[in-house]
Amino acid sequence: GLRGPFGNGWPLETLAGHDLVIVAGGFAFTTLRSLLVALLRPDERSRYGRITVVYGVRTPGMFLYKQELEAWRARPDLDVHLTIDQPAPGWAYHTGFVPAVLQQVAPRAEGAYALVCGPPAMLRFTRPVLDQLGFAPKSVYTSLERRMKCGLGKCGRCNIGPLFVCREGPVFSFAQLDTLPVDS
Repeated sequence: GLRGPFGNGWPLETLAGHDLVIVAGGFAFTTLRSLLVALLRPDERSRYGRITVVYGVRTPGMFLYKQELEAWRARPDLDVHLTIDQPAPGWAYHTGFVPAVLQQVAPRAEGAYALVCGPPAMLRFTRPVLDQLGFAPKSVYTSLERRMKCGLGKCGRCNIGPLFVCREGPVFSFAQLDTLPVDS
């Protein structure tokens, strides 16, 4: 038999009409890149306000989708901020961890949504920056697909309290996550 698909995606209808801040670290950019591609389609772009992207990796060679990133940097309706962890020869953009660069960029939180995906350490340090910038927990979404195992709701290894990431997620608002037990 066939089961699924389960879960949800980014809340595009909720995001419509608002500025968006996309914050990504490392290979998790793939999740947000697919969202960005959808948002930038000519028939969709006018539904959203200003889009700011903060994307960081350890070294310049670790960036994914380099040609797309360069094309996106040239767009007048998109602010793309690339960062690497440590200085590197020839690097002309930001240097520092994603949360620090997000704090420097300081996107406006009023009427905006933040979409975040990255390694656990990046998420842990990005949350306080978003709080400081004024993003309410209900205005910040993250994807927890890295927690999924079977993806079918059978193995029970992706649960957080009563929720299964593969069924009720993988996209959750910080407000939703705040109601769940602390993950150890």
